[in-house]
Formats: sequence, structure tokens, C-alpha cells
Amino acid sequence: MVDGRLRRPRVCFYVSDFGYGHAARDIALARELQETLHAEVVVRAGLPAEFMARSLPGVEVLRGQNDPGVVMESAAVDRERTLAAVEQWLASWEGYIAAEKVFLRDRRVDLIVSDIVPQPFLAAEELGIPSFGISNFTWHLIYTRLFGKTEVTDRIAEAYRAADGVLLLPLHEPMAVFRDRREVGLVARAVSRDRTEIPALPSGRPLVYLGGGRSLDPAVFRDIRTALDGCTLLVPSWVNLPGTVRIPPDETETQDWIAACDLIVSKSGYSTISEAIQARVPMALFRREGFAEDDYLIGGVGAMGIGKEIPAAAVEDGSWAADLESLMDLRENFDKIDGVFKRDGTKECGIIVGGMV
Repeated sequence: MVDGRLRRPRVCFYVSDFGYGHAARDIALARELQETLHAEVVVRAGLPAEFMARSLPGVEVLRGQNDPGVVMESAAVDRERTLAAVEQWLASWEGYIAAEKVFLRDRRVDLIVSDIVPQPFLAAEELGIPSFGISNFTWHLIYTRLFGKTEVTDRIAEAYRAADGVLLLPLHEPMAVFRDRREVGLVARAVSRDRTEIPALPSGRPLVYLGGGRSLDPAVFRDIRTALDGCTLLVPSWVNLPGTVRIPPDETETQDWIAACDLIVSKSGYSTISEAIQARVPMALFRREGFAEDDYLIGGVGAMGIGKEIPAAAVEDGSWAADLESLMDLRENFDKIDGVFKRDGTKECGIIVGGMV
């Protein structure tokens, strides 16, 4: 029972506009809340809005920018352009918070889940609405590493402290800026098809996913042809590379394609890593220079022996393919990984969120 009347709880997701990884895991949690709580879900998102709408039929997805992330130049953060975007973003906060307060009150939202947009926590605090974050990193960490302690980082810290708590995903940074931190297992969209059920995927040769993420320029793959001899390359929908298999642009359940692979060669992105761990697919990961999250992601994957760091140049020229067999052999180490990666974090989050509404 909510507000003294029988009705379905209303949960509003605020999703980072930086890439599609935040959206992918939030889709998994939204589906869980729909199934177990019969929750009414509404989503506030910018870049991933269309993807989320196609993945969550019947869910209202409202488009609008939430955060600027960072500006990438190839595989490195462009500090000057990022700083300009972040300062402009901070200047918009008061108007954003005022508008969201009206929206949340009008929609009678019962709970806010933010990944990991800071401003909604301030709106929730002013309205007395419970709010939780879910992430493995904060924008406070990213911008502090890039720019030091500034007005921006102070304001972000204030917003995160306004949250009732945060659900810490595996491979997380300390996230000490939050008051209440709860560790959960892996959150990833469930695999629904095996390789034989995806007609576009050929058999007979190793299948390698070559991922850069939408925040990276597809030009980093320009000289990749040298890798084509020993395997079949699977690439994202926005990469047009002759001789490869391309994930269809209208595909929503990309986790099925990741699970079909024998190896992941990618930038260090959380959704790709979590879906690879779920499916026991080893990884070769390159670092995004200047993006602090990668220390925790690449470090954790390497420590478990389920992947290795490679230089971005090895992705560009295809030289990683010389180690194809040894990289694929890392699959055997999945038997020894920490138990937190074997837990169903999606259900754990559902139980915690269910206790808040």
C-alpha cells in the first residue's frame, strides 16, 4: 500500500547520458521491479532514451539531458572540452531541479533510482521522496581526478550526500561520498538466446566482440583488418567495418551477442564487462586515458585472471590477435572468481528497492 491507497509503486529512473552502459543495467533492474513489485516505471534519459524505450515496452521514457559525462578524443578524455561542458551543466542545475520537483510531485513518484546523475537526489530530498543511487563509480571521482577539488565537485558531493544510499556494483570505487553504501552482486540483463539461436552468427571460427562504446570514435578500429584472419569479428551497430558481423541497429538484447563470443576486445566499459562475466567470456581491455573508473575495472578483471589490459594501439592495428589463443584460455579462471560475481545482483537490488516503497 502506498499513500494509504492500493496502487502500484511508481519508480523514476534517472540515467546517465554517458554511453549506453548505465542504461543497459538499469533496464535489467527496471524489468525486475516490474516483475516483482509490479512497479510503474518512468525513465528520464538523454542519449540512451530511444534504446531504453525499445527495451522497455510500455514504459514512459522522457528525453532530456541529465549529465555531460566526459568528452572523448579517440581513447582519451579531452580535459578542456569536458571542463567547458561540466561548467555549463552546473549552471543549469537550479532550473533542472526546479523542473524535476514539479514533475516528481505531479507524477506522485514514490522512489527515485539514479545511475548516477547527482541532481535528482537534491530534488528528492526537498520533496521527501526516498532516493537510491546505483553504480560502480561517481562523477565526483571522475571530475576530481580530472580537475581537482572545485565548485563542481563540491556541488556533486552535496547532491550525492542527499541520497538515502547507493547500491555498489562489483568493481566499484570507494564511493565514500554517499552516506549509506550497500554492496550487491552483478547487475546485467539476462541472456535469453544462445549462439545457435542468432542466425547472423557464423560457426567454425572464434567469435570476438570488438567494442569501443558510443563515447569513442569508431576510427580507433580503422586498421583492424590484420585481426580478421584468425577469427570472426563482431562489431557494434554504429561501426561499419568490411568483413565483420555487425549487431543489427534495432537489436535491444545485445547481451545475447556478447554471451555468444569467445573473447571480448573492448574499451573498459562496465556493461560489457558485467555481461562478459555473466557469460564467462574472457576479455582484453584497453584504457580510456584520463577516465578514473578504468583503474577499478581493469584492475579487478586482471586480478581475477579473466582478462588482460592491452594498449589502445593494439586494438587499432589488430596486434592483439597474435595472442588470441592465450586470451581465450583465460575462460578457465572463471571457476575461481569471487562469489560477489556469482550472485544475482538484479534480484538483490529489487529486494532493497522494494523495501523503500
